[in-house]
Amino acid sequence: MRSRSKICSYPGNKEFFAPALVQHAFRDDGASPNDLADGEAKGQNSPSREGIPRREVWLSSALGDVSVTMPPGDHPDLDGVASTSSNAPMHGMAYINPGDSAEENLSVTRGRRTNPQVSSFTDVTHPIGGMIVKKRYFSPTHWMFSMTLTPHALDWLDEQVRVQGQIWQDLMTCKLLARSIKAGRVLRWTPSQYGSHLPAKRVADDLLNAYLRTFETIYRIIHIPTSRRAYDAFWENPGLANPALIIQLQLCLAIGACFYDDVFSLRPQALQWIREADHWLECTGKLRQTVFDIQTMCLLHIARQTTQFLREFQIWASSGALVRAAMSVGLHRDPARLPAMPTLEIEMRRRLWATILELVLDSSVDAGGPPMFSLDDFDCSLPLNVNDADLDADDGESKITPHNLTENTDTSIQIALGQTFAVRLSIAKYVNSIRAETSYPETLKFGSELMVEYRSIVKYLHSLHPPPTKFQQQYCELTLSRYIFSLYLPYIPRAMRDPSQFYFSRVLCVDTALRLTSFFLPLASSGQEPFVVAMHNILPFESHCPDFVRLVTCGSCAFRSIGWQAVMAIAAELEATIRQANDTSPWMSVVPFDQTKNASRVRGIELLGVLKEGAKWTMERVRAGHHNAKDLVYINVVVASIEAAMRNAPTEQAMDAKGRETLAEARKIFAEMAGTGVVTWDNPPNLVEEGLGVASEFWSIAFSGMEWDTSFI
Repeated sequence: MRSRSKICSYPGNKEFFAPALVQHAFRDDGASPNDLADGEAKGQNSPSREGIPRREVWLSSALGDVSVTMPPGDHPDLDGVASTSSNAPMHGMAYINPGDSAEENLSVTRGRRTNPQVSSFTDVTHPIGGMIVKKRYFSPTHWMFSMTLTPHALDWLDEQVRVQGQIWQDLMTCKLLARSIKAGRVLRWTPSQYGSHLPAKRVADDLLNAYLRTFETIYRIIHIPTSRRAYDAFWENPGLANPALIIQLQLCLAIGACFYDDVFSLRPQALQWIREADHWLECTGKLRQTVFDIQTMCLLHIARQTTQFLREFQIWASSGALVRAAMSVGLHRDPARLPAMPTLEIEMRRRLWATILELVLDSSVDAGGPPMFSLDDFDCSLPLNVNDADLDADDGESKITPHNLTENTDTSIQIALGQTFAVRLSIAKYVNSIRAETSYPETLKFGSELMVEYRSIVKYLHSLHPPPTKFQQQYCELTLSRYIFSLYLPYIPRAMRDPSQFYFSRVLCVDTALRLTSFFLPLASSGQEPFVVAMHNILPFESHCPDFVRLVTCGSCAFRSIGWQAVMAIAAELEATIRQANDTSPWMSVVPFDQTKNASRVRGIELLGVLKEGAKWTMERVRAGHHNAKDLVYINVVVASIEAAMRNAPTEQAMDAKGRETLAEARKIFAEMAGTGVVTWDNPPNLVEEGLGVASEFWSIAFSGMEWDTSFI
């Protein structure tokens, strides 16, 4: 572990690797690859493209347009695609010739089914460089890329859309019910009448305490003693409260509402408080250029992630406004380089800037976008290792002495995360860059640096006295885990084909996924599973942190997507375990996988137990207000297909049956929440008439009937 002085600063930027620029398959001047080839054949002058990788755009039958990086001298197997019969497996990928008409391209993809047997995304041997879903670009750090690890389930869902049978209509029904539930959450409110939906003081006390013991210990935004005094004064005379104080108080309560109960019963009120904050910040004629206003914007950013159903790119876009507003008031400059100010203001500015850096960086990784800033854009140091009470007692005459870094204070977690910021920023720039091709050796280099920081922060947390809370420890691991997935998750499909080169990526992702899911999946509650009981007897499960479990169950955006990536990585590992058993075990030709007597079966049972718990977690999210039926049916279909493969049973029938069963349960839950009876489509829309003739177009265009709901409604 690095030595830590009492005065902390951000470590210097690592040397950033920038490989050769990519020659894309499509140019800005509209020339197609065929045009380029013709020009070169005619002897036109052009730079040599030998040795330069290029990108080909393939059309995925389930995800949309997928950019695949082709090594020099390699070409897509167009002949194989063109000659494939309509009944042959294609594994969901087809090459789309930009010169062909829509009808010709439609004939390439219509009717093609992925092999229903359990498999991974192994037919794509080249790394995926980008994805266009509903006209939005996603880089490989976006959670949607985890779907490529289970192509059989994507193809099954795609087929339900194509045939528009009962499963498809049930999905549409759930979508209608979800909209009805969402509309019922909107509370009546007269603009500018802030605070009209505040709860009773007893409930408000619980919500404020929930916020203070969770996010305020990670992201330092407010000065707790000052906020406590303002809170008490508000309840003494609510009618005299400043609207700005009401807005900030309500945002703290909105974040705390995520931890109030298991079903987020206060979600309508929390959404209303966010609505009021949006109105206050956007009110015309008011300039939001004070530190207090930046605090409110930070609280609003977190409240949106825990409560509101915004897509990742919307959170990322709002974070850009946040960092620019912070720079406009000089938070990016260290107070030592500014005119003299009280110690309290100095430390609050440093804390606030450190929080903004974390929020902006994490939102860019979640959205699959570049961070849009560098270490050269600021010189503000990390805050001192002091408690809020130390700042509150400051008389302004003596200099505050920071505590030893092994002493746990109100800023210890923020300092620990700040020490890893430079490496995480370099990784975010590397994986989301559009001008640099990722290489596996360079990925391993960044991964090695990340693991050094990971070990350092774990050792630091264990050295603190008193020890940090379980929520703080697990949240730090959640933060670091997203960067492990960003680096290595895209290599899992290639690791299935080439274990000798990419096996490390597969192992690290699976180990990280198992560690992360152990924080919130209720394995200990699965008393009916004999293997789970045996595991618990040998190595008792660690007790869960209720606050962390409620965060990943009730929260949105990253608090859902990182857990989802972990579950998908475990599903891919289980599929690979079954496939490898078929290749290595002589018994697989005689008995099904679930009857073999080898280590692979034990591993398979373990992973299947975790995967089933992942399905239960998805159902709990539905009950907590995340009315995304597709998440629910998808994970259950994945489990059903794997269980069928373990029995050597037909997987497609098992997926159909599980899909119908899951949707029937989802419809019942949604109908109860909406307070209505059965809702169905009187006249189901025709995809061809809507201009959505193939499933690939269905995923890549914002069709209002049913899209992959990245807003998790």
